[in-house]
This record gives sequence, C-alpha cells and structure tokens, in this order.
Amino acid sequence: MPITCSVDRARQRLFTAVEGTVTHLEVMAHWEKKRDDNCLHLSELIDATQVAVAFSAAEVLQIAQLLRDLVRRNALGPTAIVTGDDVSYGMILMLEILVEDVCDVRPFCDPGEAEEWLNAHPRLFASAQEG
Repeated sequence: MPITCSVDRARQRLFTAVEGTVTHLEVMAHWEKKRDDNCLHLSELIDATQVAVAFSAAEVLQIAQLLRDLVRRNALGPTAIVTGDDVSYGMILMLEILVEDVCDVRPFCDPGEAEEWLNAHPRLFASAQEG
C-alpha cells in the first residue's frame, strides 16, 4: 500500500493519500509512524478513495485498541477519512464508533465535507499524561 504524507505546519494538518489494498497492520503502522514523527496531535485528512480494504471487523477492534493505547501518552487530533466505496466507509464508521470516547475518526464520501469538518473541529483529545 503506497502512502504519501505531507505536513502543513501552518494549518496543523497532515495530508495523507493511500492507494491499493490496505490491511489492518498497515493502518496500525501508519498511526505508529505518526507517533514516531510526533504528528499525532495534528488534524489529518486521508484520501482513501483509491483503497480496497482488506481487513475484517475483528481487525478493526485491533486498530481501535491501538488508538486507545496511543491516547494514553499522546494528544490525538481529529482524522477525516474520505472513502471510495461502501465497505471502506462502513469499516471506518465502525472504527469511529469504537473510539468515539478517546479520539475523532470520521468517514466521509465527499472531500469538501471532510475538509469542512476538520476546519470546524477544534477538539483535540489530550493524553492521560496531560490531563
């Protein structure tokens, strides 16, 4: 799965494009790289319109657990994921529901709506160490 990321520090935004088939391990590796790059606090717009999801509902639980673990030590900014099909949208919606108490991850079909949500979204989930 090719992932391309760029950071706009002025807007405090990470722009990510993902193509091809994506597994839950690759999704988790992306979040871990964000941690390692000290970018978890940035809002993120992910273009996943060219992605085929290759993970199960059970594997979404593993992604959710990683996000719960990350928020214990890191502030997490909101993440908008623009999907290209119903399966991807449904998987991200499931993730949103599983982590809504610790971070904001939301699926979108329209990139403009995703951008609007991020622009209007001041919420940052503080880590347990900060709070």
